[in-house]
Amino acid sequence: MAVSGRRRFDDDKVVKYETAEKDFEVEVSRTLNKWCVTVYQMPDRQILVQDFFPERWKALARGQDFIRLLNQRKKKEEEGLAGNRDDDDF
Repeated sequence: MAVSGRRRFDDDKVVKYETAEKDFEVEVSRTLNKWCVTVYQMPDRQILVQDFFPERWKALARGQDFIRLLNQRKKKEEEGLAGNRDDDDF
């Protein structure tokens, strides 16, 4: 069976990820024959980072990496505050 040169519809779909607190959004979209990963700071959608990739799977992986890092940032801040509270007791 021959494979046609047409792309699947899902390949052009914009993918969006949000942090747990909804303070950042990561968007993966097709732009000028490349895949663009954009990190927005919410609520005004200010662009913080943009990165371009030749393949969609690489862009999706980087988008998920950004979300994972942004979610970890919040957890580390909370751990740091909890650690500071323990130090105040002594």
